[in-house]
Amino acid sequence: MSDRRHEWISKRAYAIWEEQGRPDGRDSEHWRQAVAERDALERTQASVDGREVLVKFRSKPQRPELPRDGWLTPPAKAG
Repeated sequence: MSDRRHEWISKRAYAIWEEQGRPDGRDSEHWRQAVAERDALERTQASVDGREVLVKFRSKPQRPELPRDGWLTPPAKAG
């Protein structure tokens, strides 16, 4: 891990710890969250002015669930 990456993760994990009220015993959870955030940042590229963001790895879009037959009309009441 590069020094810059490690320093960023360390600072972010510390910030997460502070944001959550400085709880005891959750340092590894905060570190994992900081690593995940850094990984997400590294998968994107933004222009210097921030107007353009290019995503390197996009998750596959989920297919919308198709409506079932008769979803629009309520069932007829018996009786």
